[in-house]
Amino acid sequence: MPVERFRTLEEAERALQSRSGALDLFKRIRTHWHRVGTFAGRRYPSGVRLYASLEDAEVDRLRWIGNTTTKEDHLSPEIPG
Repeated sequence: MPVERFRTLEEAERALQSRSGALDLFKRIRTHWHRVGTFAGRRYPSGVRLYASLEDAEVDRLRWIGNTTTKEDHLSPEIPG
């Protein structure tokens, strides 16, 4: 894509408006993000949670990501030798 330079904001606006398909681009972007949301789904729990400690928050985080490791395994992973 070539680089375009403009001396004024009005020149830039005219260049954007005169391009064929500029409005189509916004429609395509909106459609793309709609599809991404449909296929990807939500990967985080909804709502706000309050925890008594950081350990409780970590246990809950590990539970909702589906991790079955213990807290000790998560905090101190083995380093291959």
